[in-house]
Amino acid sequence: MHIITVKHLKEALEKHPDAANDIKSWIKITKAVRWHNFPEVRSTFPDADHVGKFVVFDIRNNRYRLIAIIHYSKTVGQRETEGHIYIRSFLTHKEYDDPKNWDRKYGKK
Repeated sequence: MHIITVKHLKEALEKHPDAANDIKSWIKITKAVRWHNFPEVRSTFPDADHVGKFVVFDIRNNRYRLIAIIHYSKTVGQRETEGHIYIRSFLTHKEYDDPKNWDRKYGKK
């Protein structure tokens, strides 16, 4: 999967250093897969949830939530697309409780 944008996750690494190893693992795993549907996401990340247009990943044993929109890989003609995952927010568990925070421009309130 192509992550848009890794910059947002690097900012989360700086802001939440206690989650750094988990974020780095999530990036490495996500870049190596090609998901075609949500059940494939769940097979990689069993705690992921599909909520409306978002996919919510639990980070650091549920202390943080990574909110994303996924455009799944698909086959067009003879070619398989890479798929894209758009990072919408990286939130603390408390911030996640307010759905208004889910789809904000990263780093702005």
